[in-house]
Amino acid sequence: MAEQGPKPYIKLASTLLLLGMGLFMLEQYGLSRMQGPSSPFHANGVLLSVMVIVPLALIVGGCVVFVVGRMRRL
Repeated sequence: MAEQGPKPYIKLASTLLLLGMGLFMLEQYGLSRMQGPSSPFHANGVLLSVMVIVPLALIVGGCVVFVVGRMRRL
């Protein structure tokens, strides 16, 4: 019998979570580099909102995919 790998919904959920956490880390790094009086870059409010919402949406999406996938498999 062939060995089974992870289920597709687990792969999708983990990919979404890792992308969300990676984007969040990049956002924190970028914002820390922009902080300070010597930085000539000023971010728009809409851009900052998108930079916060997208990683959180990916993380929540990954959690939803995992929960729904787990419920459908029961």
